[in-house]
Amino acid sequence: MVLRVYLVEDSGSMRKQLMMTLSEELSIDWVGFAETETEAREWFERNPVGWDIALVDLFLREGTGAGVLRHCLKRPEIQDVLVMTNHPTSSLLTHCRLLGANAVFDKSTELGDLIAYCIGRAHHTEKPKIQGFLQ
Repeated sequence: MVLRVYLVEDSGSMRKQLMMTLSEELSIDWVGFAETETEAREWFERNPVGWDIALVDLFLREGTGAGVLRHCLKRPEIQDVLVMTNHPTSSLLTHCRLLGANAVFDKSTELGDLIAYCIGRAHHTEKPKIQGFLQ
């Protein structure tokens, strides 16, 4: 299965790294990216069913990933929102869970777990079980 992935990340170098790394492991249709909360929210408004996974960084140039999560709360259950952060504190993880994140990954240490989640998602119709922060 080809995954349709939308990326919300304000760092150009991190965007490039994530796109390159995930594309090496999976068949991905990168349906777009945003650098700000506003750009992401506008894209999701125009494309409510045009994606399978949204990868969302919490700290953006303008706005926050939490605002993007809040906007995606009413998405269909088959769509996943995965959060990436460099600051995985327990209170932040709880907040992301309350805002509907399917999983949270530490950018610096859990890229492999993020890839494994996406591989599981691509090969199974049901959501994969993970050992990461949120299940």
